[in-house]
Amino acid sequence: MNQPVKFCAILTMRYTNKSLMHSAHDYIDKHMPPQPKGLVAMRSFHIAPDRGMSICYFDTNENLNNAFKSLREFQQNVAGKFEAKADAQKAITSSQSDFGEI
Repeated sequence: MNQPVKFCAILTMRYTNKSLMHSAHDYIDKHMPPQPKGLVAMRSFHIAPDRGMSICYFDTNENLNNAFKSLREFQQNVAGKFEAKADAQKAITSSQSDFGEI
């Protein structure tokens, strides 16, 4: 299937104290900054009791690049408050292997 590409920020978090994950979610709900320009979707995942991941989809690479620094800074701020290690990466979906919504 040939889908148009999407530009993504992949944000991961690993808590050294997994009992703080719920408190971190509450903090994020209360302090989430406004959605950046060009954000078209965001999905968040629980990978394990101490790990989570969010994928933010953008309409253009320019909008991803413009938003990436603030996304990473917010994530690092949360990690610092809740005993976690954070990582942020940019990605582009594969036009050949992306099946979109099924």
